[in-house]
Amino acid sequence: MSAIYTPLQQAAALPSEDRGLNDQSRSLANSLEIVSLERHNSNASSSSSREEADQPTRQSVVFKPADVSEEGLRREIGLFSASSIIIGQVVGSGIFSTPASVAILCGTPYMALILWFISGVFSLGGALASAELGTMFPQNGGMIRYLAHSYPKPRALVATIMAYSVTFFCRPAAIAANVAIFSQYFFFAAGRADYAETRDYLLRGIGALVMTVLMVLNMLSVRWSLRLLNLFAIVKIVTLLVVSFTGFLLMVGAVKRTPGTNWSRGFKGTKFDAQSFASAMTRLFWSWEGWSNVGYVVGEVKNVKRNLPLSLGLAMSTLAVLYLLANVAYFSVIPLEDIDNGTLLAAQFMDKIFGKAMGQVVLPICIGISILGVVMSELFGGGRLMYTAGKTGFVPYGDVLGEIHPRFGTPVYAMAIIWALSLVFLFAPPPGKAFDLLVELVQEGMWYFYALTAFGVIILRKRLPRYPLRRFRSSLVLSFLFGALSFALGILQFYPPAEVPGKKKPELPYYLAPLLGAIFMTLCLIPWYLRMWRYVNKTGIQLLGWIEAEEQEVLMMDD
Repeated sequence: MSAIYTPLQQAAALPSEDRGLNDQSRSLANSLEIVSLERHNSNASSSSSREEADQPTRQSVVFKPADVSEEGLRREIGLFSASSIIIGQVVGSGIFSTPASVAILCGTPYMALILWFISGVFSLGGALASAELGTMFPQNGGMIRYLAHSYPKPRALVATIMAYSVTFFCRPAAIAANVAIFSQYFFFAAGRADYAETRDYLLRGIGALVMTVLMVLNMLSVRWSLRLLNLFAIVKIVTLLVVSFTGFLLMVGAVKRTPGTNWSRGFKGTKFDAQSFASAMTRLFWSWEGWSNVGYVVGEVKNVKRNLPLSLGLAMSTLAVLYLLANVAYFSVIPLEDIDNGTLLAAQFMDKIFGKAMGQVVLPICIGISILGVVMSELFGGGRLMYTAGKTGFVPYGDVLGEIHPRFGTPVYAMAIIWALSLVFLFAPPPGKAFDLLVELVQEGMWYFYALTAFGVIILRKRLPRYPLRRFRSSLVLSFLFGALSFALGILQFYPPAEVPGKKKPELPYYLAPLLGAIFMTLCLIPWYLRMWRYVNKTGIQLLGWIEAEEQEVLMMDD
């Protein structure tokens, strides 16, 4: 069974040139190992077995192979796999449908392209902010750790709310929402589109079976899980390349197209009202969402200082180019007035360019596989998220949730909890409005956590200006802009959205999902009080001592 590890412990497993330790620092590390071990033995003899199981503990400095972290997790995630985890979470079905509603909300394809570019640059700023924090705190957990270090007072309130709301609600609900719909695309390709309306629980049952198979694979083998994630990412990229390359050929005139008015109209008809802009930006930012997933598994990334920033920059830049070219392709073929909001825009495009076989059979299968890739990425990162929530003391029974299987090298119990919660969210809501509301609730609250994480970069630059593990520096301007816009998007959820012509008006009030999200986050104050105040005051166990310990041990490397 493993214990809490710190950046200095991880540095001990790296080559000396990566640690940046001189002879004096290495001597200090050895001294720290002896002191830490003595303290651990002393505490072990005086604490009860229950307290030992629940308290986040600090492990002595032990030299381990470079491919195994101090937790016992194997560092098997290279540059390509890290990029695949990001792509796997970002690319779902959004890019194949969202451009239609964005263009209608903007009024012209030109303005839509500008907003795609702006949202992409801002999202890249958020991703690079996450890269800076990931190199500073290179352990699994992502935003849980980042928020704990950025806002340690009062008693890690922000990180605790994030740990409970995302781990116990947002992530399993997102998994349930995706596995419930992926099979619709395969039935559509088989000519049974009616199953989406008449066989709801059949689709959920198929989703549960597939999710179980993917989770078992996640539990048994990190290496094969990464290989499958890589395969899913390749399918996504190839699908986007087909659309994007066709767009490039249309631009240079290599492929004939029916003349339209999309580009000749310029900016004539562009909508500048705040309601349309807010609705468009919400859809756009949700299409970029998912880059944070690699932060949850950063402790298993090889050569973090190189591969984490490079994978985030490479994945997001590649997707930005492909997304823009895909938009060019769509609107070079389909006039804005001919867009059918009841049909995927990509399907309309494929029908016109390649024929109905591509638009109604091949593309739906590719989108179904793409959504499976999202589920696989969510399961892979979600298990590590639950593992960290227990390991760091935010959630009780950390000795169980933080256990790494000695043979498989995976947090099997944490992954089992994520799987069980996903099943509850998959089958509990009845068909219709309730399940639609679940899908809407998935994103509620995340905007605020993204904003606070981006602002955390600015805070830590001031509080820890000479932090030895800050091996990458993001743009503070982009971090601030991303944080400000993310916070604004969270607030705008309470603002009436603009109507999209041709789309069915939601039956539920627009404010219900953000309101329920706010209520749920408020309810997270209950476990925060019970865990961080009542339990700590009753037992005397300092659950959050690891936050300062991680920082102080790293700072000693620079003395």
